[in-house]
Amino acid sequence: MRILLVQAFTALDMELVYPIGLAYLAAHLDGHDVRIVDVNVWALDGGADAAMRRLGDELVAFEPDVVGVSLRNIKVAKPGSHEDDFAPQQRTVELVRATCPNAFVVAGGTAFSLYAEEFMARLPGVDAGLWGEGEHRFPELIAKKDTPWEVPGVYARRDGKVVYSGTPPTVNFAAVRHPRRDLLDHAPYIASSFVSVGVQSKRGCALHCIHCSDTYLLGRTVRQRPAVDVVDEIEDLYTKYGVRQLFFCDQIFNIPVSHAMAICDELVKRRLPVRWSAWMNEHKNTLPDELIVALKEAGCGLLSFSPDHVDDRMLRRLDKNFRYADMLYTVELAKKHDMDVEYSFFLNSPGEDARSLAAIFQFLAHAKWQLGPNLRMFTLLMMQPIRLYPHTRLAELAKESGLIDKDHTLIDGQFWNPGGLQVAVAGVQAGASALWTARQRLRQLRGRGGPIGVDR
Repeated sequence: MRILLVQAFTALDMELVYPIGLAYLAAHLDGHDVRIVDVNVWALDGGADAAMRRLGDELVAFEPDVVGVSLRNIKVAKPGSHEDDFAPQQRTVELVRATCPNAFVVAGGTAFSLYAEEFMARLPGVDAGLWGEGEHRFPELIAKKDTPWEVPGVYARRDGKVVYSGTPPTVNFAAVRHPRRDLLDHAPYIASSFVSVGVQSKRGCALHCIHCSDTYLLGRTVRQRPAVDVVDEIEDLYTKYGVRQLFFCDQIFNIPVSHAMAICDELVKRRLPVRWSAWMNEHKNTLPDELIVALKEAGCGLLSFSPDHVDDRMLRRLDKNFRYADMLYTVELAKKHDMDVEYSFFLNSPGEDARSLAAIFQFLAHAKWQLGPNLRMFTLLMMQPIRLYPHTRLAELAKESGLIDKDHTLIDGQFWNPGGLQVAVAGVQAGASALWTARQRLRQLRGRGGPIGVDR
């Protein structure tokens, strides 16, 4: 069969994101004629309308029997905004359906898995939806496209109703094949001002952050690939596709520490001249000194932290596994080893008051004083209240407290942003945006940028 895999248009993404999920699916489609297209690449060249026309042309020329559409994210511009990523992705699905009325259209991706029932209701052009990891079930679904409800983890239309076939088995991630990198031109992703090409060394997260949906999607068991296999993939990216910068799209790279160390050791052993970044946990026990030494030697150019807060009271409310002392330790480590570092924070989290809000900026001032240009300030632009996602404890708390209706689907973006600090939050966001604009202009004048593709 002819199978076209499409990364749908996501209008609010600031840069390209390599569709690694589709590449993983393609690697398991033996005996089929498979192509991958990323509508966002075309949108960068000529805008959304031009991208849709090119997708239509591709559909007409290829005449696919099956179209798999990745609905990767549903972003909202900011609290109170009606601009989101659902409409562009809906437009992608509708174009596919209109152009290929006889094709079997399958939706998948992170966004679909989070909002599966609502997506099936709003997107009648989708024949079936694949929940969760689909490397092994997507080929089975294609083979059973006339009876898709026989495949576990599938939302399907049967007798005028949407039915769900039940929880699928967990994927043995160590045994999956490498993504089909040959089906995409890497040049647009390499040229992106952000690091856009990802490698996944593990799936799942052992942490318990109340706002995060990753454990719903991937479970709490951390499933690791062998370090040698991970670095084999990185070596292929370097030698075959010219990738020099990449990021690990793991939930957390340094849990467990032993796995992170093994990857670093293998990278050093092969002397691959690649630069990379990853999301790190902040607890001191997950950041031993020897790991930082190994990270730097292996080419890690940026420690990315998403602590969300610094105040101990707030960290407990968010169910974080670290405290303020650990945050100070991350600054000490970055200074000691001359490492670039970035932090992401939320504003107006549950229990927030003026004192705890001020603590975030006191910490950033301390970090900037200690680290100077090694502290990346880009994430200041991204600070906002917590987006509420389904299947999280925070979403349940928001319903219990009356912040949102009990039957809210959350597909239309909602934030944890109760009154009292809303004015302060809006002021912080406006100030951060103005600072970012000024820094961008200064950067253009100086002709400067940071390594790993993130502005200093």
